[in-house]
Amino acid sequence: MRIEARHLSWGVPGRTIVRDVDLVVEPGETVGLIGPNGSGKSSLLRCLAGLRAPTGGGVRYDGTDIAGWSARTRARHVAFVEQTADTDSDLTVGEVVVLGRTAHGSPWRAPDATDRAITAAALDRLDLTGLADRPWTRLSGGERQRTHLARALAQRTWGLLLDEPTNHLDVRHQLELLELVASTRQTVVIALHDLALAARYCDRLVLLHGGTVVADGSAERVLTRELLREVFEVDADVDRDDAGRLAVAYRGPAR
Repeated sequence: MRIEARHLSWGVPGRTIVRDVDLVVEPGETVGLIGPNGSGKSSLLRCLAGLRAPTGGGVRYDGTDIAGWSARTRARHVAFVEQTADTDSDLTVGEVVVLGRTAHGSPWRAPDATDRAITAAALDRLDLTGLADRPWTRLSGGERQRTHLARALAQRTWGLLLDEPTNHLDVRHQLELLELVASTRQTVVIALHDLALAARYCDRLVLLHGGTVVADGSAERVLTRELLREVFEVDADVDRDDAGRLAVAYRGPAR
């Protein structure tokens, strides 16, 4: 699925948070959104997911404007995972994940054999099979994040929008998650703070600053010393490690 934003703006009274953004994500591409806190990454993702109505411009899926689509229609096209999603519900992990199937049928129907098989596969991919019967309230932050990711996989959409999905995850699960994202055939837009992980696992990086795109392209083009200093206000060396991967070594705050 192709995700496209043209002249996209969004804000609150007295403040524009996303400003005139043009972004095209081709089918099967993984695009990483990077930028300092407050740069507009989360707001842009919510606009792409149809959760916020743009104040200017619009969003298209495969050439169709999504303005006016119902939540269920959007959920058949993209799955959205926010940074944190807390609830006081007594649902189990398995029951949370199977909720991803409601986009494909009546929300009141019982899960069928197909739903159960897809749920089991999603639990397995996120290393949650052994926690399927555990109540949500007894999960750690990382386990909750993985549960919501499994629910997104259970939606079986062509688009996947992830807002800082590695938050609360230990190093092993961060790497497993990003390897999963990199291997999927879905169109992915993922906001990340870790620049080294973004460079390693994303096909393309989009750097946001002040709600607008200041760089868009390969990791080599976007993660330059000059842009790191200008946007992130840090001095850093950008090189390649022994495996040939782009590496960012921070020397300290820019002086």
